[in-house]
Amino acid sequence: MDELRSLRRLMKEETFKGRGFTHKMRENILNEVHSEQAKSFSIPKKPVVAPVLSVLFFAACLSIFVYLGGTQLGIFGNNASAPLYEASDRPEFLGKEFKFITKVPFKVENVSTEEKEGPYGNTQIVTLMGPQKQTITMSFQLLEPGSDLTLSEEPVTVGSSEGSYSESEGPLKSNRLTWIEGEAVYELKYMPARSDITLTKDDMIRMAESFR
Repeated sequence: MDELRSLRRLMKEETFKGRGFTHKMRENILNEVHSEQAKSFSIPKKPVVAPVLSVLFFAACLSIFVYLGGTQLGIFGNNASAPLYEASDRPEFLGKEFKFITKVPFKVENVSTEEKEGPYGNTQIVTLMGPQKQTITMSFQLLEPGSDLTLSEEPVTVGSSEGSYSESEGPLKSNRLTWIEGEAVYELKYMPARSDITLTKDDMIRMAESFR
């Protein structure tokens, strides 16, 4: 600052006399000196960090609000505990010694049945299908006297009965629950197919406990 002030005092017309300066050169030098003075007294710009942070904070709060609202309304998927609906009537071919499901997580649009020979004798199979091809397959089988059935997956309890649970990932994602009640062995398998309704272990147990 002191050097500029001294230089401006010296920048008089006589300073340039006899030194070979043209008129244009004198104007350029004077303009440069005075422009430095203007820069020295320029008003500093307001910082922009605070407004930017405020905008980001507001956007984050809005995103959280929208997400929570959407989750409550079921907009962003149905991975929480699925609501269960009344199932179709019990198939006539199913033996009276078996219970049958009364709650499922979708509207049943198709029911198919079959019988086949399983590792412990005759097995009856019932398949329920929903509007987006989501599928529940149930197998019913009576244990022969003296049969030793080992449940090798994750131990769970269905009501007062012992059972096991497993999940598989990938394109053929499925949940599988097996349990024993008296002499009957039940297996419940769920495949979400094209639907967004995925089930948890607790959902599978809730369905199993709806058997009547």
